[in-house]
Amino acid sequence: MSSNLLASLALLLVVVAPPLGEFRQVRIVPASPQKDSGKETLSEQIDFDRGEVFHEVVSIVESHFYDKNRLDATWREQVPRLREKATRAATHDEFSAAINELLETLKTSHTRYFSTLEPKRYQLLGVFHALFEADRSDLFVYEGIGIDTVVENGTHHVNAVYDGLPGALAGLRFGDQLIAVDGEPFHPILSFADKGGRVVKIEIARSGKRLLLDATVESLDGRTMFERALQASIRVIEREGKKIGYLHAWSYAGSKYHEAISSEILYGSLSKCDALILDLRDGWGGASPAFLNLFRTPLFMLESIPRTGAPQNYSGTWDKPVGLLINGGTTSGKELFAYGFAKLKRGPIVGENTAGAVVAGQMFLLSQGDVLYLAVTDIRVDGRRLEGTGVAPDYDVPRERDSDANNDAQVESAVTRLVEALESSRKGSDRP
Repeated sequence: MSSNLLASLALLLVVVAPPLGEFRQVRIVPASPQKDSGKETLSEQIDFDRGEVFHEVVSIVESHFYDKNRLDATWREQVPRLREKATRAATHDEFSAAINELLETLKTSHTRYFSTLEPKRYQLLGVFHALFEADRSDLFVYEGIGIDTVVENGTHHVNAVYDGLPGALAGLRFGDQLIAVDGEPFHPILSFADKGGRVVKIEIARSGKRLLLDATVESLDGRTMFERALQASIRVIEREGKKIGYLHAWSYAGSKYHEAISSEILYGSLSKCDALILDLRDGWGGASPAFLNLFRTPLFMLESIPRTGAPQNYSGTWDKPVGLLINGGTTSGKELFAYGFAKLKRGPIVGENTAGAVVAGQMFLLSQGDVLYLAVTDIRVDGRRLEGTGVAPDYDVPRERDSDANNDAQVESAVTRLVEALESSRKGSDRP
């Protein structure tokens, strides 16, 4: 494999706007000197030169964006219009929106501006924490409750609730409309800033009803929060006398997640299950194609025979039935994983079409602390682009908002398919 291809794969990060995801990056090129470490006071007020930061972004795009042909007349027309809009922005969110409006003209994933007022900025930097000093908590840590949100028709909705984090413990669900926190309009960062350890009251709308939930705000660390969520997601679903293991890889961005998954299903509480559901919906991408080896046909079976006790078999792979959950938030390296899983015909893929976000991105830490994520290399898979196309499920099952968090239609469908596969296998083994 050439060094250029290896570099491209290493840069394969995620992101569309929305959804998001990511992969491993070899290096980071700061556009300007980094800020000193220490806690910032977060505010909607703008304390930087709008024109300078806008110019910084445009210069990086024009120097590094992978397809020069897309920097065409439309791009050149939009730059001055959106420069004026950005420089007149009254708030940090308005400034970010103007830059993202410009980036959206490139119609490419892995191309988005993340401000200090967005949780994903801290999560993305957390993925690349090894590139920074350990004491740069301003890069990785933010106060929040562990949810992902989307804006629809001017209102915030819960798009994902990370297992085991405060939002999940408070009872928030996918699809909930977020109205207010402590009586003030919801904001994904400012609603929780400087409230670490405090209990806040979150007003939501669900199925036409107004509810008030209590949640304890926590300092969330982008370096560790998705490992916690993975561990908290692990459970066993019992159905028709069968045990179906389940875990949610909210991030697959690095070997530590794969090692945790491997350990759990080969040796942990899920190892005795009859089948497995691997949930790749939402969160961040990653997932090296090599991770598929965990689910391939074992090369051999190793039998360990102790002096006392029962012999034990080990193959280093999960060779029992397995199903995959995907949706429009399944991005980048996770999409490559889903593509390979389908090609191996390893098991049912349930959910919705993946994002189609498969190019290579590079992250730029800007002079005032915001982050630019930019597509820098195109990617082909078996000679064709998955960008803009994605991977289709075997069983297309939509997930409606306001659905019961304990009755996820996509999880239920995967359970049904796996129970059917187990029953079919049993009947086959019963034949003379």
